[in-house]
Amino acid sequence: MPNGNKPTREEHYLPKYYLKGFSEIGRRKALIWGFDIKSMHQIPTQVDTEDICRKTDLYELKDKDSKFISQNRIEKRVGTVIETIIAKSENEKCLECWNVLSDEDKSLLVILMTMLKYRDPDTISFGIKVLQKENSLMEEREARNFTLLNLLPLGIDSGWDENTIIRTAVEQYSGMAFQIGVASDDVIITSDRPIIEWPPHEKELYNRPGAVVFPLMSRLVLFMFPIETCHSFGGNCFFKLTEEQINDIQT
Repeated sequence: MPNGNKPTREEHYLPKYYLKGFSEIGRRKALIWGFDIKSMHQIPTQVDTEDICRKTDLYELKDKDSKFISQNRIEKRVGTVIETIIAKSENEKCLECWNVLSDEDKSLLVILMTMLKYRDPDTISFGIKVLQKENSLMEEREARNFTLLNLLPLGIDSGWDENTIIRTAVEQYSGMAFQIGVASDDVIITSDRPIIEWPPHEKELYNRPGAVVFPLMSRLVLFMFPIETCHSFGGNCFFKLTEEQINDIQT
């Protein structure tokens, strides 16, 4: 995000506002414990959320002179949705409501989730390599810009949005019910691949996932189900997580 008039070059593919919900807030820093899956070892000390899940100039489009185009033009509103959900989860009256998310809240959550699924360095690098392999004359800059336009948030280029991979991913979440599980303590964990999907049910016309789980913070988890499968227990509401559900999420 821009800092005054100076753009930020170190860009987080797991946003700092998201990681903050799983951190311990110190006097100046938000610190988080980590586990390295590649080495299968616990990181021995807490890490500043400023220093993890980031890469220099990860999302910026570049022109022929390698100068940036529309630098730092990335989402600014999705973080406020999580803040709103946290505030409502701490309000006893809201816990009994059956319509806790507005349509805009749900839309922004879906955009955030699709961004987190695709906007990591490995996916971007893979897209560049595939394009260059299929188009031997394509420069890396062109392949990079094409990949970013396909994978970054909607709204960067209105004339391009309709046919992007991110648009297709967003549409797969249509017709889903939203439910937010609430834990009584800080027991929910997350990762740099925080979106978990179950495969579509048989004969699923819209290729929607059978279920989606997305940890929102250390006490909140978003669940999504095809709306016709959850009429019996409702949608767009809070519910208390059981110990069994918490263990399943952690696993």
